[in-house]
Amino acid sequence: MHHCWLSVLSILFPGPLSGLAMSLTPRWGDMRTKHMWAAVPEHWESMGHPSDGAMIDLRIALKPDRENALVDTLYEVSSPQHQRHLLLHCRYGTHLSKEQVADLVAPHQDTRKIVESWLEYHGVPPSNVSTSHGGGWLTVTGVPVSKANDLLGASYQLYRHTGTNETILRTVRYALPTALHGLVKTVAPTTFFGLPRTLRQTSRKRSRGRTALPSRRDGTDDENDEAVTPSYLRSLYKTATYRPAALDMSVLGITGFHDQYPGAEDLTLFMTLHRSDAVDPDPTFTVIGVNGGGYDPEDPDHEANLDMQYAQGMAWPIRHIFYSIGGLPDSDSFIPDSNQPENSNEPFLEWLEYIINQDDIPQTITTSYGGDEQTFPLDYAQSVCELFAQLGVRGVSVIFASGDLGVGGGDCKKNDGSGTVEFLPIFPPTCPYVTSVGSTRDIPEVAADFSSGGFSNYFKLPPYQTDAVPPFLQQLGDQYTGLYNASSRGFPDISAQGVDFEIVLGGELEDEIFGTSGSAPIVAGIISMLSDYRLATNRPPLGFLNPWLYGRALRLQGINDITSGSNPGCDTDGFSAVDGWDPVTGLGTLDFEALLHIVAAN
Repeated sequence: MHHCWLSVLSILFPGPLSGLAMSLTPRWGDMRTKHMWAAVPEHWESMGHPSDGAMIDLRIALKPDRENALVDTLYEVSSPQHQRHLLLHCRYGTHLSKEQVADLVAPHQDTRKIVESWLEYHGVPPSNVSTSHGGGWLTVTGVPVSKANDLLGASYQLYRHTGTNETILRTVRYALPTALHGLVKTVAPTTFFGLPRTLRQTSRKRSRGRTALPSRRDGTDDENDEAVTPSYLRSLYKTATYRPAALDMSVLGITGFHDQYPGAEDLTLFMTLHRSDAVDPDPTFTVIGVNGGGYDPEDPDHEANLDMQYAQGMAWPIRHIFYSIGGLPDSDSFIPDSNQPENSNEPFLEWLEYIINQDDIPQTITTSYGGDEQTFPLDYAQSVCELFAQLGVRGVSVIFASGDLGVGGGDCKKNDGSGTVEFLPIFPPTCPYVTSVGSTRDIPEVAADFSSGGFSNYFKLPPYQTDAVPPFLQQLGDQYTGLYNASSRGFPDISAQGVDFEIVLGGELEDEIFGTSGSAPIVAGIISMLSDYRLATNRPPLGFLNPWLYGRALRLQGINDITSGSNPGCDTDGFSAVDGWDPVTGLGTLDFEALLHIVAAN
């Protein structure tokens, strides 16, 4: 007889809970600030108000009827064992369908009515309001900017980024009627000025021409004995003997922003050099455009090629999908008088809205884009993070590069106008429902000095870190007191090689590429193969990884601890890699063979 643990919540409340009765006749004039910046965020300057005819689409996130049900369910289906004892969790691996998740996060039936009555009060016709699957988000199309200002107590202006010239339509403050504060999580676009950037800060490269051979780490006599290649990584992380078998089910997704695309011909040449066995089927990928995202095979990019070539190099022949996510036009294509300014879109929301509404989604998704956590309004970051939790509860392993700025880049000043210096964590890697990946280098592996890591200022310490993080903090003592939040989510979770990658770009080999955005697809490839094994043996994929990583994987020695190196920044030496978890390399790097034995026994 098998004994397992089942939460009281799932026994007592198997279905949606009825909300309390709500008044449908609140006062709309009683406004209270939802979010505001003390000043225009750094690197942005106002270009003035848009024309009278400018329009904007608004997205309104509604609070669910059962506020904690999503996260409670996520941990139940993602934790092989209950944290307080060794009983198997009855719900482990019982991931939810799209429809079940929609029911789980659905708002109370009166919530939408109240919000729609507010919109109607301001003259927004019902035909302009649509609802996401499950009702968690309302999209309001064709809103004149003047009306958006009235709705939100805002002052929308055009802002230009002084570094990139990208132009966006935003406000430094918005408000909601007091009656809506308990019903609405966030409204977008409003005060989110940050634009997703590649988390690879820079790329050092040396072009060596189309005729170059694989590096000596591949077992050749090539002059370049420093390049990190798939063959080297497959040997280091012990994946070389595994051949994916669930090819009709296994899918690995890669996201791309900024019109950055992988090159198909570059992938073929890269795989010819570094995965000579990759011939049947030929390595390829599917491109899916989201929010107007395109694809130009003649214009491959460093970032997209790095992601695709190393994900494929690790996980071939698993099927790969590249999601090209639009919504960030350059200044030359921005027309402020257009009825629907493209630059009013929120790319993370557009991407998540798309993928959550698909019936079939990849078991593993890797992303190498993000930004300083403080540039994301708290309500926006929380809403995006909860959407990642929705992917996790459906069985998706969501992987993010941790960033390449150590404990912080630039002047490390808070953006609240105070001028206070503090370490700058990166979002979405700080979201507790994603797996954040830092970088190592060399053999034996040590921490890469650019590897971003630290502690969130938005998200509290998650339950899976309650045993892992305190020992590090105790060892750290009072060093850096006041520069970080000692009671919050620590990142990264794990790490992988991140220095001296070799890629093919435009038909030529380039080496000395570095960054956590190379580490993340390596980890994604490893995790994708572990989930492939589970699928091939009629079991569910791994899904949200962190409870498993901090529990069984760590306890059963499936992770290699990294104990040397640091991540300087903000004019400090940064944090140090130590025994156990640390905010440089996380728990360490993955041992595929050991992890395969663990997932086989689960």
